[in-house]
Amino acid sequence: MSKITIEQIKRDLETAAYIERLLPPVKPPKYQCWLFEIVYTPQELAFMDTTPLKIKPTKEQIDLWERVVLDWLEVLEPYERRLLWKRAKHIPWKFLLEEFDCGRSELWRKYSTALVKLFFYLKGKSMLGTKKSMLGTK
Repeated sequence: MSKITIEQIKRDLETAAYIERLLPPVKPPKYQCWLFEIVYTPQELAFMDTTPLKIKPTKEQIDLWERVVLDWLEVLEPYERRLLWKRAKHIPWKFLLEEFDCGRSELWRKYSTALVKLFFYLKGKSMLGTKKSMLGTK
């Protein structure tokens, strides 16, 4: 298993935030079945703008997103989750200062504390896995 670093945690958070943008929106069941079918003529189809290619996340990316959102962020307090997730989405500090209503140094300290808390959680989790493998149990 590779060593866990804070920079790796930041990269994984940024990747998960990007992957969330690629996931399809959640819709209620039978959402589009009430729409009637529109039939276009070949001329109308020729003049229509082409739709951009939709990028779909791979299974590994979805797995990373689930690991970050459902496992890692559960360890943190709600304000720490919001702060880490918004920084992963590259929201500027200036806007975060207004939202969290504190100074730059205090917000940076909270951000660093949340990253360190996450780091030690993951480090402890990996150490637990190595102890189990050393004992031969699962």
